[in-house]
Amino acid sequence: MNGPTKLLLSLFVLAAAGGAAYLLTGGPEVQVPVTQPPVVEPQPTTQPDQPVVVQEPVKVDPQRQDPQRVVVDPRRNNEFADAPQGVTGRVLQPSGLPAADVAVYLMKSASAEPIEIFLANKRGQVIPPAASGTTGPDGVFRLGITKAGDTFDLRVVSDQHPELQHARIKPSAGDWYDTGDLRLEQGAVVTGRVLEEGTGAVVPGARVFLNETNQTHSMLATPGREKGIAVETDAGGYFRFENAPRMASINLMAEASGYARAERNNLIVQADKNNDFVLELARGMPISGIVVSSAGQPIRGAKVSARGLSAKVPQLGSTVTEPDGTFTFPSLREGPYELTATASQYEELVEKPVMSGASDVKLVLEQRGMVRLRVLSKKGSPVKSYTLSLKRWFPNNPMGIGNVPEYRDVRITPGDYEGEYATVRGLPSGEFVFQVITTDHAKTISPSFVVQAGAEPPVVEATLTLGGTIVGRVVDDRGSPVAGAAVSTDFNGGFAMETEFGQLFRQFMPEKITKASAKSDAQGNYKLPLLAFGDYMIRVSHPDFCEGSAMNVKLEQEGVVEVPQLTLVRGTLVEGVATVAGVPTGQVKVTIGPPTGAQPELDAEGKPKMAFMANAVSASDGTFRFAKRVPPGTYQIHASKAAGDNNPFVTLLQMKQTARPLTVLPGQEKILQNFDVPAQ
Repeated sequence: MNGPTKLLLSLFVLAAAGGAAYLLTGGPEVQVPVTQPPVVEPQPTTQPDQPVVVQEPVKVDPQRQDPQRVVVDPRRNNEFADAPQGVTGRVLQPSGLPAADVAVYLMKSASAEPIEIFLANKRGQVIPPAASGTTGPDGVFRLGITKAGDTFDLRVVSDQHPELQHARIKPSAGDWYDTGDLRLEQGAVVTGRVLEEGTGAVVPGARVFLNETNQTHSMLATPGREKGIAVETDAGGYFRFENAPRMASINLMAEASGYARAERNNLIVQADKNNDFVLELARGMPISGIVVSSAGQPIRGAKVSARGLSAKVPQLGSTVTEPDGTFTFPSLREGPYELTATASQYEELVEKPVMSGASDVKLVLEQRGMVRLRVLSKKGSPVKSYTLSLKRWFPNNPMGIGNVPEYRDVRITPGDYEGEYATVRGLPSGEFVFQVITTDHAKTISPSFVVQAGAEPPVVEATLTLGGTIVGRVVDDRGSPVAGAAVSTDFNGGFAMETEFGQLFRQFMPEKITKASAKSDAQGNYKLPLLAFGDYMIRVSHPDFCEGSAMNVKLEQEGVVEVPQLTLVRGTLVEGVATVAGVPTGQVKVTIGPPTGAQPELDAEGKPKMAFMANAVSASDGTFRFAKRVPPGTYQIHASKAAGDNNPFVTLLQMKQTARPLTVLPGQEKILQNFDVPAQ
């Protein structure tokens, strides 16, 4: 099994672990923002014209348990409208008339930063939209993005219609993506009644929430709909939704003062059917108590979560403690619960079983651990300014270290020192190492240490290293030196990270190596000093050549490692225009890769070479150009809409319908590829 294959296998394991973590701890929990802050301690040569080859396309009760609501100022129809890039479009009613005063939100895509979003959900923090506003009288909206390169989901929210989502929008710098006309649907009607369990008495004034079971943005809720769309029961206990999704599986939840919350999940809704459901509320019982430190001091703003421990108690909820450390869950279904308390600078505590009705629960949190740290330079002199990154230590794991997402990097200054040692606080329990980062040494890993809450802090001494230096030379296919080539380091097998899957999970992987870059000089030489020990890949790019690379560069001790001469070949620019049903369209993704069923090429050692793959996304006028030049060879190229409802079956169909062979010959400067993606 080669390196990239191993890497992809590791990514699948990480994906499974990350998904499991979300299912176990994210779920449909009702969360309240924790108000305490988190721990913060931290020019190209020209080429002669070449012939252009054109290839044509182939034809409400629980008061403190309610989540924070994010309110949009309806006067802001065009938020950040003067930004260099953004998203614009028009919203229409089902009749085709403009839909005015409809809320629109640009939310950071959950797939872009899953770790940060997961941790924010765990802390009970609400992530606001990147931009928001309402449609004008003509149904038009214009939402600017202050930073290009991020991926967003557009949410269109109407009280009279099902929510509409236009997902995975990634505008490039200076480009405004036009979604075109977004037509709202007439919703399905969902009715029902809320009754008291056991007696059948009606429950007026109950709040009923509806959300779609397979909602793709459950990790990052639409503002104001953290629990779903809501209605209230009338005097007869009846409720009615007229903006439910037309064909979907939904969840219903009811809350009322004095009652435990009730849920019915995975209910099938059809637009032409009678969708009527009954929810029964049991009389609720409270759980209350206090959260204190091991010294007996009340902890303000701690988050306390309650989870039912039996099939008859499927309830989840969370709240935060008052200034005096007290908390209350006013109405829970009778039965046993697990309480989890978390607070900044304290170890998480799980207490179970706690029976509903308990009024004197005392949750005692241990202060998180600390370490006394001394850092010395290569020459043995004290270093008191550096950045620390905490990593888990696995002595028997070949990868060696793991990220600690809940602990942010810390900037240490002389003010953190007491004598010869700095005190680093707020560390979770476990076995760790520090990565010490300075400007005049290589990234250095400290000796391992064990942290235990309440125990004597371990003393750690780390001596910085100068690391290794990588040198080499870049030439063209005629042996002439290439000046001005961008040379950079990456971890071995880094090409695997260029897929969407790889980009998503790269953030899960700890970086033991040093990310560094340099330019080749007039003789084509480059030098990359102060590199941490590890396995590297060297990447070389130049606008007039295909990207080059050298893999399996090992730095195991201080000194210089010379990379064999890197030869860059002149490739071909691939560009064109993407249309959808004949209309130039932005956010169409064009992909070049190996032909279907092609056998991998082998290197000099008989090992499979990483096949060339590249993506380009069209601008708002439909034009696209691949950033990488394509080396000579035979490929397959296809196109599909990158933004929209992201139905995977439609995407696969578009890829199949547009797929065609692409042959790149030596000496070609440019190939034009135009695509017309069928509208689905």
